[in-house]
Amino acid sequence: MWKKSLSGLAALTALASAPAFAGVDKVYDPYVEQGEVELEVRGVHGLDSGEYKTKVGIGYGVTSRWFVEGYLIGEKEDGDFEVEEAEIENKFQLTEQGQYWADFGLLVELEKAFDEDAWETKVGPLVQKQFGKMVATGNLLFEKKFGDDVAESEWETLGSVQLKYRLSPNLEPGIEYYGDEETHAVGPVLIGANPFGMEHVKWEAGLLFGLNDETEDNILRWQLEYEF
Repeated sequence: MWKKSLSGLAALTALASAPAFAGVDKVYDPYVEQGEVELEVRGVHGLDSGEYKTKVGIGYGVTSRWFVEGYLIGEKEDGDFEVEEAEIENKFQLTEQGQYWADFGLLVELEKAFDEDAWETKVGPLVQKQFGKMVATGNLLFEKKFGDDVAESEWETLGSVQLKYRLSPNLEPGIEYYGDEETHAVGPVLIGANPFGMEHVKWEAGLLFGLNDETEDNILRWQLEYEF
């Protein structure tokens, strides 16, 4: 009984100290390329608090409809940077590009903490629509935490939207919004490819601004991919 109470208290403490940019990650497109191998590193930094979260992953296009990627996730909150979780991510392309009024996909994730019995799953649709040189992408994910060390196990909603302009094949400026049950942020983003002539490299960088008191005022989001 005491052990359960302490576990619950630890989980509540962890929840209370979660970064004030927890809803910020990336906006997923719905597309899959069979046989593609992807190395990815991405991060979210709270510029005011000094806290940050980094993901390092490797993925593979198993079929023309299914892409799977594994991640190690590290965080720095109050102390040193530590690798705390592992994640498996599955993206499914549900429609052919241009087949319907928009293109659709599905994201399914499972995350496990290393030091406690705490799991997290996410599932939800990915939608993209092109209007001339403008591209709108939206993700609506449903998240649930579970395990003996999780105090509350309820479904929560996370949403993200990206609107970008295809300025050139190697540079696309845009704007993004991220929101969950507590945090809300919006800001500009730059999306690029083949920097300095390096083929197969893609990058993203965004500066987001908190929209409420629960969200950090200034948040940096970045991503680097190598595909082959």
